[in-house]
Amino acid sequence: MANRLCASLSEIPDALRKTGFVLEHQVAEAFKSAGWSIIGGRFYADDVDGRARELDLIAYKSFKHNDLSVVYSVLVSCKKDSENTWAFLTRDKPANDPNFDWEPIHYWTDVNPLEKYLQSEKWKEAYFSDLKNSWSDLSAKRDVFAFQQINSKKVVPQNDTAVFSSITTLMKGLDYELVALPQRQKNKGRIYFFSLLSVVDAPLVEVRYSGREAEALAVETDGLTHFARYMVRKREMAALIRFVRSDVLADEIGRMDRLAKGTARYAASMVKASFGAIKTNASVQAYFADRLQARLGWWLGYRLRQLRVQHDVVKLNGVNYKDGMLKLELDYLDEKSLEVLNTDSEVLDLTRNTLRQIARYDGDFVFDLDIPF
Repeated sequence: MANRLCASLSEIPDALRKTGFVLEHQVAEAFKSAGWSIIGGRFYADDVDGRARELDLIAYKSFKHNDLSVVYSVLVSCKKDSENTWAFLTRDKPANDPNFDWEPIHYWTDVNPLEKYLQSEKWKEAYFSDLKNSWSDLSAKRDVFAFQQINSKKVVPQNDTAVFSSITTLMKGLDYELVALPQRQKNKGRIYFFSLLSVVDAPLVEVRYSGREAEALAVETDGLTHFARYMVRKREMAALIRFVRSDVLADEIGRMDRLAKGTARYAASMVKASFGAIKTNASVQAYFADRLQARLGWWLGYRLRQLRVQHDVVKLNGVNYKDGMLKLELDYLDEKSLEVLNTDSEVLDLTRNTLRQIARYDGDFVFDLDIPF
């Protein structure tokens, strides 16, 4: 005998609407309607207990600029809470905080010299200036120092379980993506940027505290940004997390759209700046020194032997820019060998072409000795 249904077929969809699965579907459809690609149910191993965890959704857009692909990704947590209001306790954020970067940007790339440039150059102020309102709309205006779920009927604090779960899921998911990308996307000429978004089907309230007496003002809000700090893989990690009500998701996707397009445009300009940094940035110069040594080192030695110049080895140790020209610093050479390299037309032509190909550099250059003191 067949098992009987627990309810009529018409009642099952209504029952499922009380879960968060329908919300996940609606969020995915909203992103797809706005032209984003969707990955649902991304699993990762928890950094504490090793158990499989699930990130509800990844939405992303890709942009192409010459040889560079820019991928803007939004990691999404979906939470439905039919019984509670989510309350965020806020205060003025510090005007200057030497301990934390309140505007963290999470990215990954192995495109060089861009990677070296981003790691060592102070580029974020120019990025914020270029994106203006697109970044300002999504930055943290106040310090969220606590949060609670308040029972909507009894107006009694319950706990912070769902809010905290959304935060930890997003931050651990972000960490997983940043760790996994070098294995999945190596040598594909891409740069990834990430935003974190929690879509909440529940009322949101910001409770603003001020003064020593902790005067409080509760205001309903459709969204706010939380500067979150959490321990992931035994280190502190900071990120901006947007909490938005599900009924204003379309507006939020519009903001994300503008930020993604502006970031992609700016990334293209950063590639140009990273090549130009051969004149100013030590990390970029070291990167190009390695590339030039791999391309030129053996050939320069071979050319000296052709010209019957005695020498040990030719090693390009560094690149420096001084007095209006690029100095290619060589080790293990005497003055005579150096003079030959700086006057031989074949050496100069090959080096000039190599600098154009590898470093996009078309200015003056000279071979120089790498002085160890």
